[in-house]
Amino acid sequence: MDQRDDGTDDEITVTCQVNGVEVRLTGSPARPASLALRELGLFSVRETCGLGICGTCTVRLDGEPVSTCILPLYGLDGCRVETAEGLAGDGRLNPLQERFIESQAFQCSFCTPGFLMSGQAMIEAAQGPLSGELIEEGLDGHLCRCGCYVAIKEALSSCAAGRACGDGELDESEANVR
Repeated sequence: MDQRDDGTDDEITVTCQVNGVEVRLTGSPARPASLALRELGLFSVRETCGLGICGTCTVRLDGEPVSTCILPLYGLDGCRVETAEGLAGDGRLNPLQERFIESQAFQCSFCTPGFLMSGQAMIEAAQGPLSGELIEEGLDGHLCRCGCYVAIKEALSSCAAGRACGDGELDESEANVR
């Protein structure tokens, strides 16, 4: 983290890796990280509540879901940041994104990126299928105003079950988890 050349600390520059690309962000140390990330064109990071209670601004910071509306800019320094834009690769959606589409786990889609980031962290940490209790706990702090919770939980459960099978594909016995 660097201070301005004039020696004041009213503006800082932080360096972090965002979706695999090293970036430098400059601004007030207390500036919300969500605003800095949006200025990079990462529109999946959506600030709604400004209190860290709705989940729309969730990214993964060093692999862990974090609300960026309450994370000051200096909290990004030296970190690895992943946004929903970073989930897809080689022109293909990742399995969780595919499951969200298959399960129709969104309506307006405003909250979807935050659910994806927390869900991806849960799936990667899971040693097998996710229980309903683990999903509930992992999604605590995410609000869906359209009420798509059943479909969101289905998408997470089916994706985790497919991952536990090793090939990322679900067999017919796992497909109906609702």
